[in-house]
Amino acid sequence: MIGKICSRSFMKCQDLFKNLFRNQQREYSIKKQQIKLGILYSLPALALLLLFRFWPMFFGVYISFWKWGYFPEEFIGFQNYVQMFTRDIVYIDPIFGLKIGNLGQSLLVTIYYGVGTIPISLVLSFLISYFLFHYFKKRGQGVFRTIFFLPYITSQVAAIMVFKWIFHQNVGVANAGLTAVGLPAQNWTSDPEPILSKLLTLIGLEWPSTIPIELGGPSLALLIIMLFAIWSSIGFNIVILLAGLSSIPKELYDAAKVDGANMFQLMRNVTLPLVSPMLFLLLIVSVIGSFESFNAFYVFSGGEGGPLGTTMSLPLYIFRNFYAYGQVGYASALSVLLFMIIFLLTLLQRRMLEKRVHYDR
Repeated sequence: MIGKICSRSFMKCQDLFKNLFRNQQREYSIKKQQIKLGILYSLPALALLLLFRFWPMFFGVYISFWKWGYFPEEFIGFQNYVQMFTRDIVYIDPIFGLKIGNLGQSLLVTIYYGVGTIPISLVLSFLISYFLFHYFKKRGQGVFRTIFFLPYITSQVAAIMVFKWIFHQNVGVANAGLTAVGLPAQNWTSDPEPILSKLLTLIGLEWPSTIPIELGGPSLALLIIMLFAIWSSIGFNIVILLAGLSSIPKELYDAAKVDGANMFQLMRNVTLPLVSPMLFLLLIVSVIGSFESFNAFYVFSGGEGGPLGTTMSLPLYIFRNFYAYGQVGYASALSVLLFMIIFLLTLLQRRMLEKRVHYDR
């Protein structure tokens, strides 16, 4: 009797394990089919990425090891990279001493541009979006949002031409305003002298001859480009920050007000931590955009990077080496350098700042 009961229990357990095994096999086959179907659907997108994104990237790295004009001439290994770091960033002049090369100047111009535009743009965007959200919630917030967003969607070339007219040295509105209040007119787009050198001249001093003049800050022409960049990018930042502000629970503000928090304490202790993910995103996007900026520099300077290279950004310098000088291999090496700079800056921001971002609300 006990033997029959044990045998029946064993048979039931065996059937149970068989059913479980069959179900697992069925689920595995379904998942396998889903994976194959997913790969099949993604193949067109993957093919486009490989063809237009990854293949040009790897081919550009390959070209950077060649002396490549309009056709491959000679394999030179790391010579393009050696030229970058030994002659084109800084070099020693036998008469004037330490000098900054063309690549070094373009790097400085790009750094000045990023440092001068990103903090101002983010701070202004945050302040404007904060006051729009809290004080214009029912009184035309959509109208103001549209007004601020219009520069971002306006044609950059058309807007830059208007800026060039405003700051024209002869017929520009800016010089007309300066002369109207008794100040001297400025050669806005044709003055290569750095700002620090101008300030030293105003107080009766001269720029030290032992220090390269390129370290004296941006020129007036570059300041105009920076002003345009702030004007054109601020609308995008405001829209992103308004979306972040609208997701903050109103109860948090009410609780902070009950505890006696004023407007600045609310902004610092409630708003800033909760919109930090948006600010972090905008910071990364802005840094990448500043190092990839090309249109404004090209249109403002006519593609020359003048005056005296003070508006020659790194992307414009790459463009001129590629198309104006026909140095395709060297331009490819410069593109690899630009990629590494952007990659390292993005990695550095994530390592240093992401731990301060509050993702939970």
